[in-house]
Amino acid sequence: MTDHPLKEAYEATDYRVGDRFTIRCGALSAPLDALLTDNGHEHWAYITACNPGSLPLDAAENRRRMADLARRIACLGLSMLEGEGVGEGNDWPPEPSLLVLGIGQTAAVELGREFGQVAIVIGRRGEPARLCFCPPPPPRTAEQTRPHQG
Repeated sequence: MTDHPLKEAYEATDYRVGDRFTIRCGALSAPLDALLTDNGHEHWAYITACNPGSLPLDAAENRRRMADLARRIACLGLSMLEGEGVGEGNDWPPEPSLLVLGIGQTAAVELGREFGQVAIVIGRRGEPARLCFCPPPPPRTAEQTRPHQG
């Protein structure tokens, strides 16, 4: 899904972690690497629950969705820091987001998919941040949906 119409906009976004540092796709982040080292983690993901499918929702609904995402991350026993994704232009408001420490790509994509996201930003200590799409799961076949006869 590298030809998504919003790919360039997502890659040009500043993924801010409070006032501590900013993550950019394709770039290394020394402050993020230090945070991962200090907390004993290798992997991370930057995820929002706002505006699923890149379709705007009202602020109250986005706040509710972000609270649900934070609860879900806490249930997984993972650490998180608040942030916001800020696009280059003024055509999209900043999106509240969470930097999740210690989450691998598979789990992060599943979480992004669960909250209706087109893409998330992921990374590993010492490597550049990268955009990762969250495609919907493949449709289930009739065989997979048939009750098991045992």
